[in-house]
Amino acid sequence: MNSIPVSLFGLMFASKARLAFDEHVLVIRQGNTVTSIEWGELLAPLSFSYGVFGQTIRFATAEQNYTFLMRAYGIHRQIKASCEQYWLQANVAKLNAVLTKISQFVELRYLRQSHVASLKQAARDEYKRWLPWVKQSPVLSLVANKITLLEQYANWHERLTQHLQQRYLTKQLKLHAHFFDSVESNPLTHSQKQACIIDDDNNLLLAGAGTGKTSVMIGRAGFLVTSQQAQYSDILLLAYGRKAADEMDERIQTKLATDKIKAATFHSIGLAIIAKVENAKPSMSVLAQDEQAKAKWVQQSFESLIDNNERYRTLVLDYFSKYYYVEKNEFDFKTLGDYYSYLNDNDIRSLKGDKVKSFGELYIANWLFYHGIDYQYEAPYKVAVKTIDRSQYKPDFYLPEYDLYIEYYGIDEAGNTAPYIDKTQYHEAMDWKNTTHASNNTHCIALTYGQHKQGILLSELEQALKSVNVHTQMLPVESLLASLKETGRVTVLATLFAQLLGLYKGASLSATDEVKVIKRSFDAKQTTQALALLKPILSHYNTHLQQRGEIDFEDMIIKAIEYVESGKFHSPWRYIMVDEFQDISEPRARLVKALRDSRKGCSVFAVGDDWQAIYRFSGADIKLTTQFKTYFGFTTEAQLDTTFRFNNKIGEVASAFISKNPAQLNKTITSLTQVQQPAVSILRRGKKAPTTYNHYQSELAELANGAIDDVLGAIYSTVCKPTSVYFLARFWFQLPSNADITAMQLKYPLLKIQSQTFHAAKGKEADHVIIIGLQKGKHGFPSEKATPAILEALLPAKEAFTFAEERRLFYVALTRAKQRAYIIADMTNSSCFVTELIAEHNIELHEFSTDNEQFYSADINCMRCNSGVLKKQTGRFGVFYSCSHYPHCEHKEKPCQQCQSPMTRSRYAGFKACVNESCNHIQPICDKCGAEMVLRQSAKGLFWGCKNYQGNEPLSCKNGKDSKAIKWPEQV
Repeated sequence: MNSIPVSLFGLMFASKARLAFDEHVLVIRQGNTVTSIEWGELLAPLSFSYGVFGQTIRFATAEQNYTFLMRAYGIHRQIKASCEQYWLQANVAKLNAVLTKISQFVELRYLRQSHVASLKQAARDEYKRWLPWVKQSPVLSLVANKITLLEQYANWHERLTQHLQQRYLTKQLKLHAHFFDSVESNPLTHSQKQACIIDDDNNLLLAGAGTGKTSVMIGRAGFLVTSQQAQYSDILLLAYGRKAADEMDERIQTKLATDKIKAATFHSIGLAIIAKVENAKPSMSVLAQDEQAKAKWVQQSFESLIDNNERYRTLVLDYFSKYYYVEKNEFDFKTLGDYYSYLNDNDIRSLKGDKVKSFGELYIANWLFYHGIDYQYEAPYKVAVKTIDRSQYKPDFYLPEYDLYIEYYGIDEAGNTAPYIDKTQYHEAMDWKNTTHASNNTHCIALTYGQHKQGILLSELEQALKSVNVHTQMLPVESLLASLKETGRVTVLATLFAQLLGLYKGASLSATDEVKVIKRSFDAKQTTQALALLKPILSHYNTHLQQRGEIDFEDMIIKAIEYVESGKFHSPWRYIMVDEFQDISEPRARLVKALRDSRKGCSVFAVGDDWQAIYRFSGADIKLTTQFKTYFGFTTEAQLDTTFRFNNKIGEVASAFISKNPAQLNKTITSLTQVQQPAVSILRRGKKAPTTYNHYQSELAELANGAIDDVLGAIYSTVCKPTSVYFLARFWFQLPSNADITAMQLKYPLLKIQSQTFHAAKGKEADHVIIIGLQKGKHGFPSEKATPAILEALLPAKEAFTFAEERRLFYVALTRAKQRAYIIADMTNSSCFVTELIAEHNIELHEFSTDNEQFYSADINCMRCNSGVLKKQTGRFGVFYSCSHYPHCEHKEKPCQQCQSPMTRSRYAGFKACVNESCNHIQPICDKCGAEMVLRQSAKGLFWGCKNYQGNEPLSCKNGKDSKAIKWPEQV
């Protein structure tokens, strides 16, 4: 035992404590007390420092700090090296244990981010025991490599995490190269292999269209078992639907040669969880599995409530008269054309069936109808008052029984008009109407948007009618309801309620949550009224399920979540893999998260593509993908960057198109197939283009005008073996019938033709796709029909980017094509997506012939409403062009006198110009009445006179200009 002597001063003044040590212990003797401390108990070796009366020695254990003063000067030179040697021998095992623990995490498996903090802390704790003293100690040589590694871990940073993860990836790629090269018919790509290996706490694999995500799902499951990280029973594969799960099972059996792992759906796993906890498999209602049966049941319940509950009946009638449509008014739009588009797309009609021009008119018409007052909408004024500048006056409403007119003016309380309406002209028109009624001794009630805005429109109407002795009597409720049923509105609303049942139940709204839903709704009144109608149906629905001992899918998910989160169900799975994650709803994501948290060490592997998120209408929330890390926590994101489906030219167009939305995650997808020429082609053809094709049954414009046959013929001319072709459209009714496809197959026997909606085509592919139904409007694409406020409020929050989901849907359509995508469109009513593709992307525009109306559609916009397009029509007096927003906009133009092509007023001020470049006919416009001017002969020579000249008739326009005074466009 080596003693540590005290200094001379220590002999006189210090405590009687004495220190001694050997290779095993450090001994403290104080009086009769002896304390032995093993070197392994010391947090660090002894430290030595000089004092005035001798050296000070300090050391510490986990329980106590020790300080001994007045030790012999220079004693450290005699014993320090030995003490450090003994300490090292006793503590190197702890160092090894820390390094081994870290090594196991970074060498034997993929380093998860959740482990980094604890590993770094363990390294830092050990670091404090060894540094800085070991750097100046002769024992450093014994542990130099270990200390270097410890320092690296103690100063852990993100780059180290990435380095260790990459090192693990590289090692596993080498060890399992044969597996990755043979698990599929072709070797997996580098990004696919990496995706199989990565195993962070949560993993998001962004798999673009055709990049082989299913191969990764199968490869990952096989790798986890092959590398002995898991048994098949540790793995849960979740597919979006039963069909997808069955396809996954078939692939697993073929590629992994096992049936020990089965893909599950969220429904099957939810039922399994409930059955495990309740010891009985729940019974699923047929209403949950058959949408038509559910819609029928909801309609029966709805009609029963109407028939048997007076208060409910009143609510229904109130809803149909005031809240059936999503209300927007003139002041909500930028142009008159946008307003007309909204009215057309949403088919705003009164209960009587009139297609009205404003919501003020709608409420007036419905009030008159409810109160048994016969009216005519926009009937010609009984006195002929048409002039050169005005067509025959048509007041908004005429009450024939009382010879009374009603006008609804689009002005607010201050007399202002919508910003795109000329206020001065509008008030002049109001004054003219007032004067006309006064001069012809007819009575007209004037109402305004300002009154509607203040909520007093109908009370003002009622008061005005009473003042002129108009008698009102509410129609019998039975008659009103019969009318609603006859027009199909009850069925439409019942269908909406059938959809809302699932969304409302799935949201699990508390009273506070419901208030928030109403507040965030863009029409709180409509949402409140709809909820009041929905809740009794929901109550009947839940009672129906309870009485039959059944549940629906919403009950199943909610109950499964409850059992997992409460600990009644303990997850047996260590690896959860979710396919088509972009289509997941919040309740399903919550179930995945609950299952993960139920099993320590469980990881989530989600495969999806935010570019293909197209199911918001069923509750899918794209933010769960784009903000995956926020919801799930520590995440590694990877991408599959090579598509095996479409060529580079389709990829360039599709990727640039979808990336216009900045909220979409940034991805670069390389096509395996490279071509030089554009592979997206457009055929532009009008709805009424002349054609000899008449051998199809469907009345599709694309069939009637021969466009489809032209495209099929173009495809057929290039093939010499069976080739697949898909017709794709937004809605089923926009696709050729089975009989039509049969006829096509006979005509083009090498083409294997199918029809799919954009949604149904998800996950499928064909050599060629033909995209149709690309018009504007309610059933157009993108769909411009307004969503009911309550439905919008219950769905995940809508994205700020206009038509974000419809844009993704078009991306899905384009990327079904392997070789070429064809687009058929009528440019006079084409989708904004089509015009965007033409203007901004490298697509083929000249593969098919077209006419001037299609080429120059942008030049023939309606001069009155701006957004309408002039479309060719044939009437009693021959060809003319009318606004596509008719009947809301009644503007018409005559064709070119020389070639019958449309004329445009937008090229030259004061002139109409033929859009046909081979014609180039130009005609002056009358600056008095806007009509065309014609060249005439007078005694003074040639002059241009207005076409409306009719001698001395009252409607005659006598405007004329000397032919030499005309400044033709070439001179302007």
